[in-house]
This record gives sequence, C-alpha cells and structure tokens, in this order.
Amino acid sequence: MSNFVSFNPMLTTNAAGSFSVQSEGYVQGNALDDPAIRYQLMNGVLAQTESLPMWGGVPIFENIPNPGFGNITGPSVGRSTSIATIQGFSVFNQGHAMVNWPQNKVPIVGQGGTVPFFRLGSNARIPVACDPSLVSLQGGATSQQVSWDFNNNVLQPYDASTATVSVTSVTSSFSNGVYTFVVVAAAASNVGAVGDYINLSGVTGTGAALVNGNQVVTSFTNNQNFSFQITAASGAIATGALSGTIVLNEGTGALPVKVLEINKGNSKTVLWNANLLTANWLNTGTTALIQI
Repeated sequence: MSNFVSFNPMLTTNAAGSFSVQSEGYVQGNALDDPAIRYQLMNGVLAQTESLPMWGGVPIFENIPNPGFGNITGPSVGRSTSIATIQGFSVFNQGHAMVNWPQNKVPIVGQGGTVPFFRLGSNARIPVACDPSLVSLQGGATSQQVSWDFNNNVLQPYDASTATVSVTSVTSSFSNGVYTFVVVAAAASNVGAVGDYINLSGVTGTGAALVNGNQVVTSFTNNQNFSFQITAASGAIATGALSGTIVLNEGTGALPVKVLEINKGNSKTVLWNANLLTANWLNTGTTALIQI
C-alpha cells in the first residue's frame, strides 16, 4: 500500500474571476489596508509651485509648514525630482479633497488642496506604476534595487548613475494616421520590453512638441533598438531622420523601498493627458507593490 497522496490539500490559487483569467490586480496609489499602519497616514498641502495636480502613487517631498503661505493645516508637499528629495508617497486613501469628473476619472487635487501620503519608514504597502520589464524581478529577493523614473513617474530597473542616454537616431514613418518612430540609442538604456515608458527630449523640427515627452514602447528588439507610435494627422510630424540632439531621460539611484510583488497588465494605473489636462485610468497597467 502506497503512502503517496495524489493531491495537494494545501494548494492555493488566484481567485477565479467571471470575466478574466486573472482577477488579482492593484489600483495605483491605493495603499493596502493594515491596522498597524493606518494611523501613519498624513495630510499635506500641495505646494503653490506645483504645475500639475497630484494623484496617488507619486513620490513626494515634504516641507515644514509655513503659516505665511497659508500652510497651517499640514506640511507643504510636491513631486520629488530626485531620489534624495523623496520623503514619502502620495495615496488616494481618505483623499476627501480630491475631485474627478466625467472627462477626468482619476481623483486629483490642485494647488492648496489636501494630499494624503505615507512617509518613508512607515512600512506602508503602496501599489505604484512600473515598467513591465520589472517582471524579471519575480522570484528574487524583495530587497533588489530599483530606481524611479521622475519623467513618467513609474518604478523602473535600477540605474546607478546614468541621467541621460544619447540617441544615435530617431526615424519617423507615417501610415494610416499613425507615425512610427524607430529609436537607435547610442548606449544601453533602461528599456527592457514592450510597454515600457520612456521620456524623449531634444527633437527639433515639425511636430517636435508631439514627439518630445513621455512615450510608450510598442516594439522592442533590445535596449538600444526599439520603437514607439503616435497618432496624428498627416504632415503633423516630420518623417525620415528627425533632427536635434536627442536624448532619453532616465531616473538614477536606488529607491529605498522593498518590492513585494509585480502585477503585469491587470492593474489600474494613472495616465495624464498633457494636452487635455486630464487624468484617466489605464485598466491594463503594470504595478509593483512596494513597502516604503
């Protein structure tokens, strides 16, 4: 008689959803409930120097309140622009001052409004938007180093020191209302997969304003050769080799967080439209659950 059990009574799986294969996902900036951490939720006032509204899942700086500027309800906070200035992360939790409307489905708050946040060291668990290439971290230690892309406000692969990567060429072609841009970087970049976020600058000529800024990789060969696309009218952007001293802008330094989980393609992340000045949800986004 064999003592082998042909089934695993302890096996657990993802919850089965009615409409999708995977029902597990996160919402960027919605900190996970934790009775031991909830009382460390703070409120600050969005600084008058901020040019964009604030939403959840963004690294922030925190300044001492200055009653002379009306910040008597809490510290002045705003978007961090370097690893050294990050003092916490904004969240949506109890964001009673945040507003949304039919064209802007993500709750946001403007200058002088109240921003809820958790400080570094609070051990809060917060989902943030991340590059899909970070799925390579799965199976590794939670202490693996990662960096933050301050242009796209997403978690990215670790980059110790490279602030920018020179671009050898960007070649544009047009077909059926879509421009395709083939990028050749002069050195290895942080781009690792389709869906990665990049920030381009230095393009000149017709349509430069449409090309410079945040883009999403739509075709990937390696970290020096990839493509992205822009929908625009014929003639709106120059075709052929684009002019200018073009660079990829990339975040630097190790972000002091633990990466607890990566959820690819089944989370809600924030998309800011710089033309319409609205924020909406991308329902197929990739998030990382970090502990700060």
